[in-house]
Amino acid sequence: MIRYMVKNNIKLMSRSSVNILLMIVMPLIVISVLSSAFTDLMKRYDENDITAGYVIENDAVNDKMEDALIKAAKDNGIILKEYIEVDPAEMMRKDDLNGFVVFDKDGYTVYRNSDEAEIGKVIEYFVNAFYENALASLAGINTKDIDVRVQHPSFKPPIESIDYYGIVEVVFFLWCAIVCGSGIFMSEKKYQIIKKYQVSNLSSIKLYLGKFIPLVAAVFAGGVISTALSIVLLNVHWGRPLISLIIILLTTGAASAFGLMVYNIFDNIVATIIAVFTVVWFAGFYGGSFETYIYSAHPESIKLLSPIYHINRALTELSCMGHSDFVKSSVIYNLSIVIICSFIAIAADVFRKRGRA
Repeated sequence: MIRYMVKNNIKLMSRSSVNILLMIVMPLIVISVLSSAFTDLMKRYDENDITAGYVIENDAVNDKMEDALIKAAKDNGIILKEYIEVDPAEMMRKDDLNGFVVFDKDGYTVYRNSDEAEIGKVIEYFVNAFYENALASLAGINTKDIDVRVQHPSFKPPIESIDYYGIVEVVFFLWCAIVCGSGIFMSEKKYQIIKKYQVSNLSSIKLYLGKFIPLVAAVFAGGVISTALSIVLLNVHWGRPLISLIIILLTTGAASAFGLMVYNIFDNIVATIIAVFTVVWFAGFYGGSFETYIYSAHPESIKLLSPIYHINRALTELSCMGHSDFVKSSVIYNLSIVIICSFIAIAADVFRKRGRA
């Protein structure tokens, strides 16, 4: 019976082939736009060190903190030049600085060169990381006995923007998998197909698998086609094809399970799409789908909560380094989502049936 359901649901999805086509075409469009907009994103790795000026007002940073700041900056390829009571914008023009940081009692202000926005993000990321790790000292605690340790960006692979966005946008659209299943849900409502299945006394598990399997198959096929086209048309480089393909498959399973869970809770395709898009947008926002996570100033603790972050890190690092410590966490995240969301989806269907009985 499951085989019949899978076959029938694939036919229903094929009637809404536009949705599957969008899953293939939309990533390619977004990849082209973002990679063109940020084509110089990673060029700093082939250029000279970044040079930034800084001013410390009202002893906002003590000597020990300042020494740690300069050393940490140097480790990250950033040369800091100290100034006293100057206009940041004027000094940036006069001394050809990439950025300028003003430290005061309320925190800090980063000035960027409008022509070097991405380099400005590098400086902002660094200063933010410095502040997070030296927060106690900056809050006014005696720093004499404090060993200041600054966690600075360690991810410095020579990856091009076309490769970065060519990978993360495919992942982002995979998480919108539930759109491809809209043909199934709309047909169920229109032709009351679900009632026919209930007459056959099918279990909630079989009903779930009858939707989950074809949805994963359709979305995975669309993702693979989109990936292949990005390689051929846009010259996107993927690393370790077999491992990357496995991660993509697991991601498709997690995205499909999450979408089906939301649908079984709301029992409404419009509400489901809105809810899924909202969650996926926030997960993508913190996971690096729109602004590269490499220079993102969001706290690492928040980014680690997003499954998209783990997947993006794993796939992009496989592309540029051939290995990644995030492969394991991305697999665990995806499998956990599949198991938990599938359980909730089946449970929601069982409760709904009892409510109708």
